[in-house]
Amino acid sequence: MTPTFIRQLIIHTVCNVTGEDPKHIVALNEVVLSTRDWEQVFSRLEASLDIDTGMLTPSERSIAIDLLTRVLHAKLADHVIF
Repeated sequence: MTPTFIRQLIIHTVCNVTGEDPKHIVALNEVVLSTRDWEQVFSRLEASLDIDTGMLTPSERSIAIDLLTRVLHAKLADHVIF
């Protein structure tokens, strides 16, 4: 799975949960989510990517889209079974 696809999935998921416009989400340096939205976003990402992000219960609920893309891409690479 490419980083571009993962980034688009993140943006789509955040927008689907929050109701925000994709252009607004992309323009943010960091996305800040409520506890409920955070849990929804990460539950959906984990289900879509079939991975455990370990990010369902952090105390800080803000993330940069590009940083999250790199983190999820790396987790996917570690998760691949040959």
